[in-house]
Amino acid sequence: MAKSDVFSYNTEMYSVKKTNKVVDALIYVGLVVWLLIDLFPLYYLLTFSFKSSKEITGSNVIGLPKEWLWSNYARVFQLGKKTGKPAMRHFFANGGIEKCFSNSVLVAAATIIICLVAGLMATYAITRIAWKGSQTLNSIFMLGITIPMHVALYPIYSIFGSMHILKSYAALIIPYAAFSLSMAIMVCTGFMNDIPRELDESACIDGCGAWGTFFHIIVPLMKPALATMGIYIFLQCWNEFMFSSVFANEAHYTLPVFVSNLKGSNITDWGLVGAGLVLATFPMLITYVFMSRRIQESFMVGAVKG
Repeated sequence: MAKSDVFSYNTEMYSVKKTNKVVDALIYVGLVVWLLIDLFPLYYLLTFSFKSSKEITGSNVIGLPKEWLWSNYARVFQLGKKTGKPAMRHFFANGGIEKCFSNSVLVAAATIIICLVAGLMATYAITRIAWKGSQTLNSIFMLGITIPMHVALYPIYSIFGSMHILKSYAALIIPYAAFSLSMAIMVCTGFMNDIPRELDESACIDGCGAWGTFFHIIVPLMKPALATMGIYIFLQCWNEFMFSSVFANEAHYTLPVFVSNLKGSNITDWGLVGAGLVLATFPMLITYVFMSRRIQESFMVGAVKG
């Protein structure tokens, strides 16, 4: 057989599909419209925070502010301080937005540390160590994903009341970590199954025990999974409202409760509420924008191999 016959092919069997410019234009128009729809809530929230209550409830609902009231943000930072109104100081007697912001950061950071340490160790024991009840334990952990967090509100409140740990940081950190642990194990399992077991065997030959293999081999290779779960847990803790409003007091309120208390029972300063929403929401949005790809990849891995 000649060399030319091996590489010969019939050109009539292949054709290049021509794209329709009208269809392409409609697709781009649709994408632009979808983008505008997605960005509109952010635009509305941002402009909302610079308006007065009269302008918000009047004719200029979605337009740019006629007068940009930067004082709305200044007044948010004054809540809970000596210059605040007595009616507002009732909710923020132990500090203003700075205190609530630090509470949110503290609770989120402690929850992330507990979940990552416990989740990574549990995943290592389930996936890399051979023992009889590993799969049963993994199934029990996975059941935690099916239980809504707020279903256990009353039982947890009753238990914490008998333990005298209500109105403390522990009353928020413990349930947040407990309900995030199942997701952490599922995601870490997907990542850890991708790590070749030959690395464990090589470490064992070199003299590493179980702890040495875990800290020197597994942990460095699991950094992407740890980063992913850290972001997920942070977003979950930052947005949680019910537990914080029920289990905490004024000294331990987080940002969602702070924003909720900006609304008065009879009269509400909507510009003040808008400024509080921006300050509470935009840190979370910035975190998600930069880390959204990792979150999506983690869910794909966990769905396939969890």
